[in-house]
Amino acid sequence: LFSDVAGFTTISEQLSPEELVKLLNEYLTEMTRIVLDYQGVLDKYEGDAVMAFFGAPMEMPDHALRACHVSLDMQKALIKLRDKWREEKRPELRARIGLNSGPMIVGNMGSEERLDYTVMGDAVNLASRLEGANKEYGTYIMIGQLTYDLAKEGIISRQLDLLRVKGKKEPVKVFELLARIEDGIP
Repeated sequence: LFSDVAGFTTISEQLSPEELVKLLNEYLTEMTRIVLDYQGVLDKYEGDAVMAFFGAPMEMPDHALRACHVSLDMQKALIKLRDKWREEKRPELRARIGLNSGPMIVGNMGSEERLDYTVMGDAVNLASRLEGANKEYGTYIMIGQLTYDLAKEGIISRQLDLLRVKGKKEPVKVFELLARIEDGIP
């Protein structure tokens, strides 16, 4: 799972460093709580971006569905936060999320002096690319084919396109995640 705040640079120019940190910490606290509520692993923050993964170090057969639920809950939480921020006359953050499933390596990676527990692999890179591709499609949650295949019984989605992403020769089928199956859509 990769999430990133849309237009963060523009927002950061409007606020003092203290105001920016307060807003960002409020956002990251809520997003992190949601990841952890579903037993996800918070991999890292990169500024306003969040990276998380599911299914390691313990196997999690429903990892794709959990990641989908986390993404949907993040968007719901952002609606409530935006209401609060609007009342406080603060910028209203929107986030885009990319999800992908597939083979990857998990473990301590880095240098002899410093290691990070993280994931790597083509499936990870594709999740990051999907997050960024949301901008072109006007969507907020984009998922890859395998995530869709693993979670389709519990989600509502729509196929978006065959997407050719940087670094891949063959296009990949991508979907917009819309809702949990039990919530339905209007």
